[in-house]
Amino acid sequence: MDTNRSKQAAQWYHSTLFQDEPIRPQPRKADSSLPSMLRAARALAQGESITWQSRESIFVKQAKLLAHYEDDFSYAGIVVRYYPTYQSLTDWELRGYFTWRTQLRKGNIQKTSLSFAFLYIYELLNQIGVSDSLDGYQRLTEFRQVYGQLDEKILPYLKEWLTDYVVYYDLDPQLLRDTPQGRFDRSIQVLEQIHTQSPAAVAEAAKALSPKWLERSKFYAAHSSEYDQALVRVLTRMWDHYAGRCKKTMTEQFFGSVSRYPLMLFDSAVFLDQQKVRTRDYPVDDSWFYQCRGGLWSVTKRACPSCPSPKFTNLLKALDAVMRQEYAFGHPIQFKPEPKWVMKLLQEEVCALQAEAKAREAAKITFNFSRLAQIRRDAAVTQEKLTVEEEEDWVPPAVSQPAVPPEPEAAGPQAGSFSPLSPAEYRLLQSLLYDRDLSWAAAEGMMLSVLADSINEKLYDQFLDGVLVVEDVPQLVDEYIDDLKEMVAP
Repeated sequence: MDTNRSKQAAQWYHSTLFQDEPIRPQPRKADSSLPSMLRAARALAQGESITWQSRESIFVKQAKLLAHYEDDFSYAGIVVRYYPTYQSLTDWELRGYFTWRTQLRKGNIQKTSLSFAFLYIYELLNQIGVSDSLDGYQRLTEFRQVYGQLDEKILPYLKEWLTDYVVYYDLDPQLLRDTPQGRFDRSIQVLEQIHTQSPAAVAEAAKALSPKWLERSKFYAAHSSEYDQALVRVLTRMWDHYAGRCKKTMTEQFFGSVSRYPLMLFDSAVFLDQQKVRTRDYPVDDSWFYQCRGGLWSVTKRACPSCPSPKFTNLLKALDAVMRQEYAFGHPIQFKPEPKWVMKLLQEEVCALQAEAKAREAAKITFNFSRLAQIRRDAAVTQEKLTVEEEEDWVPPAVSQPAVPPEPEAAGPQAGSFSPLSPAEYRLLQSLLYDRDLSWAAAEGMMLSVLADSINEKLYDQFLDGVLVVEDVPQLVDEYIDDLKEMVAP
């Protein structure tokens, strides 16, 4: 019994403490068929010194040695390595990479294994093969534009690393102006200064912060100008509301506050901090800046969302829905109801906008240019009647008596009273106001349209409008009849 227990204990001891282990791989020896430059680069990763060197430092040493190396090797394999370095590639893969890089530098960019693409990016991040930091930035940007169309998997990484590159190498902050964060900050800044910005700038900033809804809105496509005007007015009133009654501003309500975050530059890249930056302040704009203290980086900014703010987008949809209703556009849309004060504000501003548009339309003065030709013909006839040809023996023509006795001539302006009208103009108004015959004008060689134009001109300062509608037979404007009767006696 004791023997069995001892045996079981021995088996447990050996099975628990002594287990099979894989044989550790021997250090890679350079293949004699490799070009001498590649063998030399392999040698940098061998020896006792590699035990205290980081993976990143070995990569940079090898990269500097091979910065201008070119190769011409036929390789068609697919390489899959996470965080690739030269040491992680086989000899054939290594030659395949440098052959691809040689063609890339000559302008012949071909799609390749994703590991090769990242390896090239790591070289540029570490300033390999570039003349200075600005040259490296330009090469990274060009690679993003060209190779990003062949394989978009590199784009999310380069989006972050390019920003880190500008900050780390202390390049001009203007290079970050067209980044998503830069455009986001500029739009927020416009809304924060809404009272000093033009309506067009405010509308563009708001649309930049939530473009997707308006791009597909049928109402906005048909009434973009009216919508922009209403949006600016709504945002201005909402800004005043939040500024006067709330701790958070309107932009903080919609897009969050400026906060500080710890940061690791070039996160998930094979990158060696060769500058050993210990202290730095790097402002990008008023609400976006970087700090380095004791070698630790942080960033202060308002987080740029990957998608538009749902709260702000819903405000735009609510305004769209209210305007559809007020403009009888049809096609109602679903939206999350806003607070009552916001809905009331939307309704008020849309109705005010419509009322102003109607007032402007009513105040328009229209000119009937189609009557210009008739006016010229009438003026020519009047001029001809008023022109008297001089003759030596001129005998006035006999005046035939009318069959019907003429209506007694109406009295002109009363004595002692002032009137800007001539007797004929005064008489015309009398005839129109009190329904008298107008044949006297033709008998005296006068045109009714000319007299009517003269009356409108002389009384314009008093009525700020024409009192007669000038047609073949002038017509009184109804709303001025009572006032004219006070001026013109029967």
